[in-house]
Amino acid sequence: MNKLIWVVDSPFSRSIKWLMLQSEMEHSEHLLTWDAMKSHRLLVECNPKVQVPTLIAKEEVLSDSLLIILRLLGHDWHRTTDAKLFRLGDCDFEATLIFLFRANLLERQFGPSQESKFMRGAGVANYQKSVDVLLDHLLVNTGKVEVNVGLVLVFSMVLIARFIGQFDAMHDYRLEELLQLNDALAADPDYQKLAQDYNGRQGQQWPFFL
Repeated sequence: MNKLIWVVDSPFSRSIKWLMLQSEMEHSEHLLTWDAMKSHRLLVECNPKVQVPTLIAKEEVLSDSLLIILRLLGHDWHRTTDAKLFRLGDCDFEATLIFLFRANLLERQFGPSQESKFMRGAGVANYQKSVDVLLDHLLVNTGKVEVNVGLVLVFSMVLIARFIGQFDAMHDYRLEELLQLNDALAADPDYQKLAQDYNGRQGQQWPFFL
């Protein structure tokens, strides 16, 4: 039996869990919290980097989201818009989250400062730029959206950024178009199941919808 080790608030985990539901891949799961990862014996044994998601298959251990996707969707996947969405999440939106998390950490430890202000400003600017790429180049017609693993990743990161950003410049930015993506995911049966089954689980902080 395939085993998925994941954390519900990891955007990469959410996207892979959605993909496994969508592809109807039979599996059991080890749903962890962030704090439990370092002490989880199976994860430590199978993945020296102790990161999620990790998929333990019969023949191999896939310790990276991209490897799991290629296993399930094939090596031609990299040519698709889905792959471009995944890369946007993996690079641009992840950078946004890093800036915002660091800004919050600096403020908690040392109070507001020029450094925290710079980090937050960089996070907001990077968020807006990433949303522009998403809506102007990758998903031009937000009224007709295909739900895929890349979209689940990007949307999860949008939700986290908006949750921790707490700025009108982020909350209001192209909101109407993002709400159309929200509606597309809300209508997807596998994303519905993901949200219904795991909302409110231990360690879950980030929302599933706008």
